[in-house]
Amino acid sequence: MRHLLLWCSLTAAVISYAIPAASGAQDQLASPSKKPKVIYIVPKKHFSPQDLATIRNQATSSKTIPLWNYSVTGYNGKNYPGELVGRAPYTHGHRSTTIPTYVIPVIFTFADTGTVFDPTAPDLCSPNGDSVLNLVKQSPIFQNAAFTLNGINVGSTQYLDAFERGNFWSYVGGTPYHTVFASNPTVLPAISVTVPVADGLTSFGFCGALGEMDIDWWDTMLQTSIIPTLASKGVGPANFPQFIFDSVVMYQGTSSNCCALGYHNSYLNGGIFQTYSANDFDTSGAFGGDTSVMSHEVAEWMDDPNGVNPTPAWGAEGQVTAGTCQSNLEDGDPLSPGFGTATNPFSVLMPNGVTYTLQELAYFSWFYGEVPSFGSGGGYSDNGTFLGHAKACPPGGTLP
Repeated sequence: MRHLLLWCSLTAAVISYAIPAASGAQDQLASPSKKPKVIYIVPKKHFSPQDLATIRNQATSSKTIPLWNYSVTGYNGKNYPGELVGRAPYTHGHRSTTIPTYVIPVIFTFADTGTVFDPTAPDLCSPNGDSVLNLVKQSPIFQNAAFTLNGINVGSTQYLDAFERGNFWSYVGGTPYHTVFASNPTVLPAISVTVPVADGLTSFGFCGALGEMDIDWWDTMLQTSIIPTLASKGVGPANFPQFIFDSVVMYQGTSSNCCALGYHNSYLNGGIFQTYSANDFDTSGAFGGDTSVMSHEVAEWMDDPNGVNPTPAWGAEGQVTAGTCQSNLEDGDPLSPGFGTATNPFSVLMPNGVTYTLQELAYFSWFYGEVPSFGSGGGYSDNGTFLGHAKACPPGGTLP
């Protein structure tokens, strides 16, 4: 229940028909703002060294989701420790780990127009008229598909598991190593949120309405109110809640700094490490890309759950454009589509007849300069773009 706007550099079939806006006439909605691209916002983390030590201890006592520790020497000779989701892919780690997860649909009502965005309702703008919730559940985020990464068949599995298998292929090739969600995840009843006029607006575009809201307003409410309220339903540090939107995107500061379609974040929930993600499935035709952003964010949750896994400084790739550097293990950022780096996204046709888009992702070896790469086919990303590891930033870039 919503109907939409916008434009972006993520590619997808543009829906050419229009339907009336939900809960209000079209002339009540703002004109399309024509944002140039998806932006990827990384909420600021404030983990002290003591916090990180606490998180490592909590993971070993099963108070959090499964995490494993690593310590690697980068190409610059410095040591980099961190934590990844799942179990270690070496020694006795060749086993399957299922990460407990909750899928929580969020029904937004925007106070400026009264427009309702409901991911549980049939959506005439979706690829098959189904609800966004069903489309996400039927996607390669949760369902198996056959994946070949850099010419290597890594198996029939969920995309993020295929990526992680490919990420450490020299260790796990031919083993039962997996890090997966249940194929039928626990879906909680939808929660309803009203976006105040001061914190959001509604636009109208090619097929229906698009909601835009302040990510800081939303994320503060998520941590201080929504997640604590969901504790009675089982949501907490020992599982991974995933909040799902239908055509609601986020800006930071002002609506001119738009639009993020998803993010992952973490904090100390009652002193215990809590991770979560929030992702939009855009059916407006404004952005397209369906699960592209979700694959980006959930992969980064898997390899950088605390948001601060340190790496040698890298840049001049993907969303980290020339002249800037970044120093964490955000494996989606170097290949974010719509920026300067050409990428090779995956297109996967699923049994529901929908072809899903999944972002190409950078391998662990790219960040730290492992030679040869641990990754499938000796590559440094999962679909052939990076053939060498990152170069020190500045100036950044990638070895050929």
